[in-house]
Amino acid sequence: MIRKAVAWIAAVTAALLVGLPGLAQATVVWTPASCAVGSFGPVTVDVRGHYLLPVHMTLCEPYQPRFNYGIALFRPGGYVPLVTGDKLVSYATSAVLADVLPKTPVPVFGLCLMRDVDTRTACVRVDTSAEGVATSTPIPADDALVADPVLFLTHPPVIVPNYCATCVTVNL
Repeated sequence: MIRKAVAWIAAVTAALLVGLPGLAQATVVWTPASCAVGSFGPVTVDVRGHYLLPVHMTLCEPYQPRFNYGIALFRPGGYVPLVTGDKLVSYATSAVLADVLPKTPVPVFGLCLMRDVDTRTACVRVDTSAEGVATSTPIPADDALVADPVLFLTHPPVIVPNYCATCVTVNL
């Protein structure tokens, strides 16, 4: 009886492992377009504290399904801006919202649309007043708030589910 149980466990484990290599070996590739323009819409804050900004990103070259872009989050104080493979966005996707959920109140942060890990297409500064009112202001791609180098990770260190169907969620 024990041998049957051990054999069954071994068979199930082997079946799972045989089925997983495709997933485990999948590589996320950031394929940048050579030309794109973008912008952010005005920030809103919902009842759960999510900062939501409409994202507009358009190619200025012929569309290729493999092209994608990222949204990087910047904040003062030594935070490393990341773009992760699970949050890359296709240029074909419409009605994208950048979603930032601060773990604690943050008076200022920046977001940039990243054509590739080094190219900021559009950037925005989000300020929150002491009263909790958030405003967003477009800033240059070389503004000090968004000047730190961006790190691209094919897989996130922590999986953060998207808040809505068209949200790209990043946490502070």
